[in-house]
Amino acid sequence: MNLPDKAALLDITRGSIATLALFLACITLPLVGFIPGIFAPLPAIFYGIKRDRKTGIAIVLLATALLAFFPDPSALLLYLAQSGLISLALPYFLGKGWGAGRAITFSVGAVSALLLLAALLFWLVQGSDPNAAIQKGISASISQTSALYEKSGIKGDELQTLQQGMKEAGALIARIYPALTIVGLAFIAGLNLLALRRLSARLGRMPETGNFRRFRNPDHLIWLPIAAGFALLINDSSVATVSLNILVVTLSLYFLQGLAIVVRVIFYVLLTMQPYLAIAVATFGIFDLWGNFRTPKKQENL
Repeated sequence: MNLPDKAALLDITRGSIATLALFLACITLPLVGFIPGIFAPLPAIFYGIKRDRKTGIAIVLLATALLAFFPDPSALLLYLAQSGLISLALPYFLGKGWGAGRAITFSVGAVSALLLLAALLFWLVQGSDPNAAIQKGISASISQTSALYEKSGIKGDELQTLQQGMKEAGALIARIYPALTIVGLAFIAGLNLLALRRLSARLGRMPETGNFRRFRNPDHLIWLPIAAGFALLINDSSVATVSLNILVVTLSLYFLQGLAIVVRVIFYVLLTMQPYLAIAVATFGIFDLWGNFRTPKKQENL
């Protein structure tokens, strides 16, 4: 067995420190902490591509071992679910020479499958329903947020309206959290890949990721949101929940396709100022199936 040389050990140390710093900022800094937390996978991805896959794995393992000593055991689970597994999956699929779209899709699929397997094992070992635990956690989070609004001085009808809105939002999140997890993982993977491209000069070798402006979903994917939309008409709560999750995931994909059509800096600014434009962007993505708004008409993924 070949032991890492001094340079590799230095990269592992740097990567682990950077990973922990970004992730700990995520769980300790209120409101703004999620921004550095998004890029917690980046150090392992960067060194895993710059040097070799073993270096990336070592960074994740070292960060995992150190987080095992953290007072809150949920921090370790959050790191693995949100950052650690993506740190390993994305460089692996990029290393196959796939485009960014395909690499992100398979990375998110692999991580989601592992999370589902972990939930099933938790159910078998602990004898408790992980879905019920998640539902309880969502409810507790909504209650805490409601209490914070009340302590901030909001009273009367305004407080009641906020509490009712949060209650309805919590009920919706409790139904679509699987889809939100998948979309969130894809969002994290995509932003880390974008950051990696910005660091390509320091990598020495950057995997081919393609051109985002040519991103296009498979034509037959359109049948999924259509079928899910009609399935919502069925008077069955289980069918409706599955349909809602399918709609969230597929419309997110068409939102990306819409962005690929209208990608401009000024549009990103407008999008942040007016979130309802997201609906228009997703619509562009769907109708691009027939209109093919971009030229040339060569169909390529990322």
